[in-house]
Amino acid sequence: MSQARYDAIIVGGGHNGLIAAGYLAKERLKVLVLERRHIVGGACVTEELIPGHKVPPPSYVCSLPIPEVIRDSG
Repeated sequence: MSQARYDAIIVGGGHNGLIAAGYLAKERLKVLVLERRHIVGGACVTEELIPGHKVPPPSYVCSLPIPEVIRDSG
């Protein structure tokens, strides 16, 4: 049995974990992101909390990503 090797393991697939993983991957590091939920994105995910009622991401209410992150992810 071979074991996978990673340079970095990110615990949590929320928006901050995904941004961190993206920066590490851009540096050609092998990255594993672990998320306990069935969906990634954390506070950036629109979810249907009550059938027929979707709730917007709380991150939009708090603040938008900084311009550098938007630029770097493009």
